[in-house]
Amino acid sequence: MKNFLFCCFFSFVWITSTGCISTSIADSLALIEQEENRVKDPVNKKVLMNIQALRISQKAAKRTYTFIYDLDNKELSYSDKMTIAKLLVQKNQAVINIAPAKGANKLKQLNLSMERAKALRQYITRFDKEITIIFSPELSIDTLNLVVGA
Repeated sequence: MKNFLFCCFFSFVWITSTGCISTSIADSLALIEQEENRVKDPVNKKVLMNIQALRISQKAAKRTYTFIYDLDNKELSYSDKMTIAKLLVQKNQAVINIAPAKGANKLKQLNLSMERAKALRQYITRFDKEITIIFSPELSIDTLNLVVGA
């Protein structure tokens, strides 16, 4: 009876320990294989560097241009319109930020700003591009910012 209990206990310990050991060996082999893959795979570093270079170049492609409205005028000057047209023809996407207008009171400021946005929208409808117009009160008064490549 003691031999039987001893054999059962020994068998239980042997099965349990071999399971743990085999799992431990498998985990160790997986870690070694991962380390070998890291050492053998310098292509990933090259690809990563190329991706980072592309990201940097994309950020550089985004440009901001500022135009100034004449006092109490709802239209930009002719030269500014031509510059905007050239920029919009070259780029697919643009964001236009319009600043508040200078006026005697808040109502006149809002009215002139809305007239400027309306005139600008009419001007840019001929371009078949994705253009967004945003009212930006944080900009300096009577200005317009054009962000291309955004």
